[in-house]
Amino acid sequence: MSVDKNNTKNIIIDSNSNIPLFGLDFLSVLDRGTNVLEIKTNTKCNLKCKYCFVSSGDYETNFVIELDYLLKWIKKAIEVKNCNDIEIHLAPYGEILLYPQLFQLIKLIRKIPEVSIISLQSNGLLLNEENIIKLEESGLDRLNLSLNSMDPDKCAEYCGVKKYNLSHLLKMFDLVLASKMELLVAPVWFRGINDEGIIDVIKYIKEKSEKGFLWPKLRLGIQNYLTYSTGRKIRKTKMREFGFFYNELRRLENEYKLKLKLGPKDFNIHKTIPISSPVKINSIAKVEIIRQGRWKNEYIAKYDDNWAVKVISQQLLPFSSIIKVKFIKSSLKGNLLTAVPWLK
Repeated sequence: MSVDKNNTKNIIIDSNSNIPLFGLDFLSVLDRGTNVLEIKTNTKCNLKCKYCFVSSGDYETNFVIELDYLLKWIKKAIEVKNCNDIEIHLAPYGEILLYPQLFQLIKLIRKIPEVSIISLQSNGLLLNEENIIKLEESGLDRLNLSLNSMDPDKCAEYCGVKKYNLSHLLKMFDLVLASKMELLVAPVWFRGINDEGIIDVIKYIKEKSEKGFLWPKLRLGIQNYLTYSTGRKIRKTKMREFGFFYNELRRLENEYKLKLKLGPKDFNIHKTIPISSPVKINSIAKVEIIRQGRWKNEYIAKYDDNWAVKVISQQLLPFSSIIKVKFIKSSLKGNLLTAVPWLK
């Protein structure tokens, strides 16, 4: 364990940690019953976005998964999936470019025969010419990069920073487009807040498409703003029903003659064998408390050799203790386990 200048603890998860990589939302190989595996490599972030649904950048403890241990669990997941067109999507509860073994991870994933696509999700601000070349050489297929406005001051406001280098980010977009990799620009639409910004991003993508950067080389994936109990929220806006959101996208598609409404088929996503949760919601079981999670009231527990559990507790739970918990989340669509202490 190390402690950084912000007094944040940094924990390495490896084979000695006793923490399985199925079950946790913030540190895991996450399956939603499709051919896409989301890889949660690390939790540290360079931003504190006001709309972040997991409050990344504010954690009391940050985690990073050691390369060999992570690769072992990726291969374990692929064995369960029994599928020959797996997409590995590197999308941590933090910034993927802060994962210290990123390029080596991509190289090793590229060698797995069942993997057809490797993509990553990033805010893009840590990109430079050197690491774009390294990403391409490592075997990355697509970058999903955030951009919520064409106004750098607005971007800084949304991302919780004093200065946002938009001109640099746009240069990085051009370098990605000049490479073999695909680029997906992914703004979040805060209805009533960045309406003009969304239109400006659409116009930017439209201009690029007119210069020959066409689907799927360049895509625009506008996201609906959603709020969660664990996340930060932007004031003076609220979630919109997906029916309303998709109607708005159709309207803008017709106006700008640009594909905006994306779905699973656009990324060749299909159902596969799920990595099934071993417990049912509201069931009671014993777990071993391994260590504290990102916050004081969050613990990482072990259910069995394959499954970790996020335990939420306002009371102190001693490490290595065996306690009874009640599972409040157990989902086939996302192989996640969340529980609370069972005191009865």
